[in-house]
Amino acid sequence: MNKIKNIHILILLIFLISIGQMSQTIYVPSIFNIAKELKVNMEEVQKLMSGYLLCYGISQLIYGPISDKVGRKPVILVGMMIFILSTFLILFANSLELMIILFSIQGLGTGVGGVMARTLPRDIFLNYENLKKANGFLNMGILVSPLIAPLIGGIISNLFEWRMCFVFLLIIGILISTTIFIFLPETCTKKQIKNSIFGYKILIYKKKFNYYLLILTSGLSGIVVFESNSGVLLSEMGFSNIEVSILFILPIPSIFFGSWYIGFSKKSFNYLMWKSVILCLLSGFFMWLPGWFKIMKIWTILIPASLFFFSAGMLFPLATTGAMIPCKGSAGTAGALLGGIQNIGSSFIAFISTFLPKNGQFSIGMITFIIGVIIFLCWWKLSRLEKI
Repeated sequence: MNKIKNIHILILLIFLISIGQMSQTIYVPSIFNIAKELKVNMEEVQKLMSGYLLCYGISQLIYGPISDKVGRKPVILVGMMIFILSTFLILFANSLELMIILFSIQGLGTGVGGVMARTLPRDIFLNYENLKKANGFLNMGILVSPLIAPLIGGIISNLFEWRMCFVFLLIIGILISTTIFIFLPETCTKKQIKNSIFGYKILIYKKKFNYYLLILTSGLSGIVVFESNSGVLLSEMGFSNIEVSILFILPIPSIFFGSWYIGFSKKSFNYLMWKSVILCLLSGFFMWLPGWFKIMKIWTILIPASLFFFSAGMLFPLATTGAMIPCKGSAGTAGALLGGIQNIGSSFIAFISTFLPKNGQFSIGMITFIIGVIIFLCWWKLSRLEKI
């Protein structure tokens, strides 16, 4: 494929990924209103994200191997049909239990974008340098869209009401599905080696792959913990819906700079990994430190969060590239395992965080620091194996 087609595919892929990521956080500024209408506590509304992410992850374990067998495009269209139907039904949900079920089904649909974010680039980029740049470009969309979504959601809910956020998602989902149906080429060629679901067994026994998987899962968990907890913390500090949505997106430039830096840096893979890993560890420390002294201000939350997002913007394309490079023949299966476990793991961490105290930033800081330690230890082991 020539360069223009590659860019064309990447742009379409960013749109596909964005709809799933936006669904995850567009309702965050409306958590108080949702809780009030459904007559539940705000902490219970956080379970919507946990259910969504769990099914988002599980579905990828199914989509990946199937896409290795039947092609990428049919699988994408089926996933989007599931998303469109569940989003439509959310408009009529009148209980938290029903919304959790529908959010989970929504995640089953959008999970197709998560696996294709790792699979399609591996289909069309054959060497490390090009794949690293492509993953850096994609991660700008992957990481930024769930943070822009609350701003959009805050504006929509202020002008109308919170259910209109899902009308917006429904319209965008239909437009994206139509565009993909018309313009997206099939990237999985007939000559490409096809793996069945049993291909997971081969990947699970690859030590390097598992270290990268744990790094990616930990990094995404840090993002999700911020997404699921910051809305509650900021609301309890007395900010309005629109103010929460604005504060929520302030770390966005950090993500852009992190992914942009990776895409254009000429430094070695190991050097860039060490830099991103150390920044993750430092951001966790700075997020946790104020909690020990019962201090919680806007800057004590947003500055460490921005540092973590910058490091995540670096970390995700690097670790994804390191994991996917050896997996040309089973890109769908490998991408599914990466995406599936990341989201299942992060949904579990987000669910655990709902039970922790919300009277300060000690809990979110503790989790972020533990995540930084895990990432550091994984890369320390990997750095002794990786020679890129």
